[in-house]
Amino acid sequence: MSSTTEIEKSPLYKWLVVIAVMSGAFLVVLDITVVNVALPKIMSGFGVNLDKIQWVITAYMLTMAIMMPSVGWLSSKIGNKVLFISSLVIFTVSSVFCGVAWHVDILILFRALQGVGAGALMPIAMVIIFEAFPPEQRGLAMGVYGIGATFGPVIGPTLGGYLTEHFSWHLIFFINIPIGLLGSFLAAIILPAGKTKKGMAFDLWGFLTMAIGLGCLLTALSNGQREGWTSSYILTLFSIATFGLTAFFWIERRVSQPLIDLSVYGTFTYAMATMVFIIQGIGLYGSTFLIPMFFESMLDYTALQAGFLMLPMALVVGVVLPVAGKLADRMDGRIPIVFGVLFSALSLYWLSFVDLKTSKDTAYWMLIMRGLGLGFIFPPLMNLALNSLPADKRATGSGLMNVSRQIGGVFGVAVIWALLERREIFHNSLFAQTQNLESFATKQFLFSFQELFQRLGSVEIAARQKALAVLHLLVKKEAMVAAFGDCFFIAGMIFLLALIPTLLLRVSKT
Repeated sequence: MSSTTEIEKSPLYKWLVVIAVMSGAFLVVLDITVVNVALPKIMSGFGVNLDKIQWVITAYMLTMAIMMPSVGWLSSKIGNKVLFISSLVIFTVSSVFCGVAWHVDILILFRALQGVGAGALMPIAMVIIFEAFPPEQRGLAMGVYGIGATFGPVIGPTLGGYLTEHFSWHLIFFINIPIGLLGSFLAAIILPAGKTKKGMAFDLWGFLTMAIGLGCLLTALSNGQREGWTSSYILTLFSIATFGLTAFFWIERRVSQPLIDLSVYGTFTYAMATMVFIIQGIGLYGSTFLIPMFFESMLDYTALQAGFLMLPMALVVGVVLPVAGKLADRMDGRIPIVFGVLFSALSLYWLSFVDLKTSKDTAYWMLIMRGLGLGFIFPPLMNLALNSLPADKRATGSGLMNVSRQIGGVFGVAVIWALLERREIFHNSLFAQTQNLESFATKQFLFSFQELFQRLGSVEIAARQKALAVLHLLVKKEAMVAAFGDCFFIAGMIFLLALIPTLLLRVSKT
């Protein structure tokens, strides 16, 4: 016991805590993206269709989201240290079973179990690091934490693409094992035991209504575009979600020991920070969904090339995060947040000008600007949000903030996906109306391609039809490029909305 106390008094202790818990945060966000790249290989390996394989992603997302709000209760019941280690062990063990899965249903089952571990890991890791640092360094703490949480999503596609292309998809799960074991060992010897409360009763009805409501809401948002927003399946999910979440809020306001302490939303700064997180999640994940899709579908990049394209952005974010955190410790935290929101919106405005001639160098600078903006938002925002809460409510606050961002992200992807399809239809119709087959330029284009196809052996009529097909294909592609530009612009406008709750934040150093 004395040796542990001596370690905790050391100036290096807070950095040992960071090293111990960073592994958990890194693995959680890594697994969100690394599996996406491997889905085609997994699908062909098990011989299943897209609807079935999507549950490999959905099961992980749903159980992770359901666990996040429960972190406050679990932290009070078993303590931060035990919660972190047990969550990391669950995540690591389930990764083993995912890697050896012999049937797609087994893989989905253990992906769901992986999500159970992941859901508690990120919020509790954030709280542990936050509380290891003194109040005047907590912005820096959030910046350092953000490094691990940032590199995972960017390295994920590159790493997943390399492992599945050159080895096997099974390895994307096995790489979690050494990191998970090392993180568990370091946490066991470094982290303090943490405080617990006695006599904690489990709010079963609160948990069930939250799980049903949140699960149906996220499933509806994730599948609405594919199934149809007015389909009976999606409308039923939304109805169940409404009933479940309404029942949940009714129960939580009446039980003596609620699963989630909703009084955190009575703290004005925390409520405003949650709004920023939701808005940022919509703009961030919506645009993150667009970027690789544009470069892969429009400019014919491979998944690996798209991953490398985003690597400089990740490096910029990694450098900016601790700088932004340090600034938040020394000045009004709203200043770096406003700077980050403006730069993020400006980068998306720049991205709205992408076309089929956009060079790789230009794309690098577009994404580097985006990374600069994103890096300035997270540390001061989380610092202001958690500082506004009493110590015994920070675990609850961290869990709710994380799930709010995830809901915003899923909603953002759903909205941008629907918007992309509608803008493509609009531009296709517009180009069709303005396309003049009698114009000199169009005649020259058709003549050149008709002549080419005739030289390749087609008769005149067939060559003419092929030339028209090429013209229509190019028009369709230009319409898609214009649709991407519209969506980048709208994502930037969404980001700007975050300025309103940001300016309403109240600065506190307690």
